Formats: sequence, structure tokens, C-alpha cells
Amino acid sequence: MTVRKNFPVVGMGCAACVARVENTLRKLPGVTDVSVSLASNMAQVEYDPAVVSAAGLKQAVVDGGYDLIVEEAEKPEEVASGPDPDEQAERIRLKELRSLRSDAVGGLCAAALVMAVSMFCKDSPRWTVFLAVFTLIVVILFGRRFFKSAWNQLRHGSANMDTLVALSVGISWLFSAFNLLFPEVWTSRGLKAGLYFESSAMILAFVLLGRWLEERAKHGTTASLRALKQLQPEVHCDVGEVMAVDPGYRIPVDGVVVEGESLVDESALTGESVPVAKAPGTKVYAGTTNGSATLKVKAEKVGNGTLLAGIVDMVRDAQGSKARIQRTVDKVAAVFVPVIVGVALLTFLVWALAVPGGVAKGILAAVGVLVIACPCSLGLATPTAVIAGIGNAARKGILVKDADALQVAAGIDAVVLDKTGTVTVGSAEKFDADWRDVIKPTSREAVQAMKDMGLDVYMLTGDKAEIASGIAREAGIDNVVSEVLPDAKHHFVEKLQKEGRRVAMVGDGINDSAALALADLSVAMGRGSDIAIDTAMATVISSDLRKVPELVKLSGRTSRIIKENLFWAFIYNVLAVPAAALGLVNPMIAAACMALSSVCVVSNSLRLRKG
Repeated sequence: MTVRKNFPVVGMGCAACVARVENTLRKLPGVTDVSVSLASNMAQVEYDPAVVSAAGLKQAVVDGGYDLIVEEAEKPEEVASGPDPDEQAERIRLKELRSLRSDAVGGLCAAALVMAVSMFCKDSPRWTVFLAVFTLIVVILFGRRFFKSAWNQLRHGSANMDTLVALSVGISWLFSAFNLLFPEVWTSRGLKAGLYFESSAMILAFVLLGRWLEERAKHGTTASLRALKQLQPEVHCDVGEVMAVDPGYRIPVDGVVVEGESLVDESALTGESVPVAKAPGTKVYAGTTNGSATLKVKAEKVGNGTLLAGIVDMVRDAQGSKARIQRTVDKVAAVFVPVIVGVALLTFLVWALAVPGGVAKGILAAVGVLVIACPCSLGLATPTAVIAGIGNAARKGILVKDADALQVAAGIDAVVLDKTGTVTVGSAEKFDADWRDVIKPTSREAVQAMKDMGLDVYMLTGDKAEIASGIAREAGIDNVVSEVLPDAKHHFVEKLQKEGRRVAMVGDGINDSAALALADLSVAMGRGSDIAIDTAMATVISSDLRKVPELVKLSGRTSRIIKENLFWAFIYNVLAVPAAALGLVNPMIAAACMALSSVCVVSNSLRLRKG
């Protein structure tokens, strides 16, 4: 019996780190699946607790040069005495963000001083010695994280982006120090001993600035998940307990109203801005806000059993999942750093052996190659877009199961709708005298939106033809099939697929289960505890059909941004590395370009948080 859990990872800096953590965990007995995200710094692991414990997972990651944050409690009946892993990871990330900011500011100020001295006092031996010593202090003080990480990777027989930074900064300083101490090596050959201390300082400063901006942007992609978690009030109660919720306060449990009438804002869960009327006998959910009068609520689900907790878990799982294309990118990233080190070495040898006096130029070109190469942008291209897209969907009240589901939605060209509970209200107390049902107020608008997007809309129902035709006509649906059994819905979806259509099936997730399972995209409609979270690829919490075209639009935007990110990440490395090898890019400019490449990718993904 396997379980799937999310664990925060500490110490990852690039896509090469992701590959190493994944490979480390995947090799453990009892582990059946692993997905590690650089954007969220999370490892989603499916494993057999009878074979390997969470502590065992942690130890393996620690031995690999990183860290995994796990709960102290291993079994459901145990109570974890330590802090919540997510909260602990968040504190670590914020601490790292503050540290990066201070190092970036300090590094930029120090680098500016180094640059000024090198420009105006380069012919003074006294100032040159000061430059060497001061730059070494700057490198040690502000670049310690890169050298520490590079050494840690080396001890474990691996390399990552920090290795490239440490090599480039270290080589620049050591080469300059050698030229300062032994200038006769070059002057005896009629060459000038160049000093490049400013390159070491500026490379470090630009990389720190880029890493800080990147981490800050990455932190923004997970804002939706943090916002959802913060909806849960810090109120402890038991199932069956009755509590009073005053106006303006969040409801802390899933339960039923036993006394009072009020309007409740459920927008945080459903994305619907219109408050919902509540009276004795109606359900309320944790994280929603009581609006106009005091309600007395009997708790039915508390803590991790609430709908809100389920949504948080589902969003976290979805954000930790990987699109298929990302797995290919990860394979490239796994060998990226060793290949770049090899290219840098080859660059130096070609310059040194083929060009008279080319040793200095070869070193600068090799440093440029090490600095300008950027596996970070490759590793961030897909997950940042996925996380931002899934978070945006969750804010709208659409729960997307995984990254593939988000991408699949962009390619559909036919939508099959169940009638009862999807197009219509489906509640017995709202049945119209003329029509087992009445159309939802938003269904016609939703259908028109789908048709405007070029989607063919079908309605399937077990109702008689007369009733089905009336509902379809009112909803603006041109294609309707009536008097069908559940297996006929399955066959209808299959028929469309055989015609080459990409089909989305929208239903209640129960009697439509066969059709939902077969469809390219399955969307469950439902409220509260009736939501088919476990069966559908996406779930609309509010049962508002307008969310379906919203999902398709968001999917299209996400897919487009992923393609843009991957294009720029690949084209950047394809063009930048050869340019640096040819000596066309100054190492300081190379550092700035490398930093900006990752920031641009993440910033592009953050556009998905809007709209």
C-alpha cells in the first residue's frame, strides 16, 4: 500500500539539483514515483511506508547534499511534536530570501567600488594590491553560498549551477592574482599581464542579484496556495460541537447551520463574488466569511477533513506534478552542467593552443561560458507556469488535478455536457412545472462562450426527447442526444474521439463516471462534499458552467507561456554559449545575461496570476 506525500526540499538552486534529488529518491526501495519541482521547492513522493519511512527519504536526500523536511510523526495515530513542514519550509525560504537580498545589495556596492578602483587606479601598485585583497574578501563574504554548495556537490560526485558560478569567480580571481604576483611570465614574452578582479566581483554581484530576483519571483508563483492555507482560522473544535460565528469572521469548520440566517462570502473557495444565503439546515464551509448576522454552526468536519484542507492538498499536489515535456527538459538539465564544464575547458584549450598569446583570452572566454550558461531557466520554464496557472484556477474555484490536465484543456475541440446538475439546477425543490428540471441562470452564457471559442457543444441526457430539446433550446445548445443510459454516454465520447476530436466531458462525477474516465479532459461539477475530487481531472466547486470556458482559456494561456519559456530558455543557451566561447561576450555581461534569463522566465510565468 503506497502513499503520496509532498515534502519541502532545502538547498536546490537549479534544474541539475532537481535531477539529483529525483534520482536519489527514485533509487530507494519502496519508492514508486517521484516528482521534484524547482519552482515550489517540493518533492512529491509515492512510496510504501512499510518499506521506507519518511525519515529514510530524508536521510537519502541529506546524503545527496540537500535536505528534506518531514513530519516527526510517522503514523496517523501519532501526533507530530515539531512544526508543520510547510511552515518550517516557508521560514527557511524567507530567511534565504532575506539573506540573498542583503548579499545582493552588499555585493553590488562592493563590486561598484572594485570597478571604480580598477578604472581610476589601475596603474598604482598599492591600489592594485588593495584590489586583490578587497576582492578576495568580497568573494568570500558574499559568495560563500556558491563555494559551499559547489564543494558539497563535489563531495557527492555531482555539480550544479553553483559549481559554474564558483568556478567562474574563482578562476577570474586566481588568474588575476597569478598575473599580479608573476607578471614576468607574460612580460618576458612581450605580453601584458591583465588583471580581472573586477570581473570576479561583478560576476558575483550580478549572479546574486539575479538569484534574489528569481527567488522573489518564485515565491510569488506559490502565493495562491499560501493564501488558501491562511483561510483556515486558528479555532479548535470537535465534530458535533455547536459554535457561534459572528459577522465578519471566517467559519472554522465544515458544518450545518442550526440557528440564524446570514449571507456568507464563499468567493475564496468558489471564485463566485455573490454571497450565498444561509439558513438552518444549509451547509457552510471552513474558510468562508460570515457576512450579515450571527450563525450557530454544528461542526461536521474539522481540521484536515474540511473541504478547504482537501482543496489545499489538491492544489499542492497539482503544483508539484510535472507536465510531460518537463521530464524531457529534466533529462537535459541532468547533464547540462558537466557538458558546460567540458565546453569551457575545450574553449580554453582551443584559444590557448590555436591563438598566439591566447591563454588570457582563453581563460576569459572559458569564464564567460561558465557564467552565461543557465540551467536554471530550463528548470523553471515549465513548473513556474504550471504553478501560477493552477493557483489562478484555484482562485477561480477550479481545482486542476495535475499539470497534464491543465495542458490537455487547451487542446479540446468538443465539449459533452451532462444535463442534470450541469446545465440544469437538478434540485427537486426547484423543478419547474413544465420541464425532473430548470436551466441554471449562467448556462446559456457559458454555452455561448464555448461556441465563441470554436468548441462544439453537445448535451447528453437520459430524459425524453421533448424535455431534452426544451432545455437545449433554452441553453443555446444545438447538439442534443436524449434517452441515453450511462454506457451510451461512454460510447458517445468514444465515437467523437474516433473521429479525431479532443473531448471534454462535464458531469457530476457519479453517473457519468465511465464517460468522464474516457474523455481527454474530465470536469466534475459539484458543491461541497459532493465534489468528485478523486475522479475528475478538474473540478468546478461552484457548479457554475462558465468555469469550463475559463479553464480552457487559462489552459491555453498556460500552454502558450510554457512554450514561450522553453523557447527563450533553449534559444538563450544555444546562442549565448557559442558567443561566449568565441570571446564575444565579456564575463561581466555574461553574468548579467545569465541572471536576467531566469528572472525573465519566472516573470513571464507570473502573468498567469492575473486575469
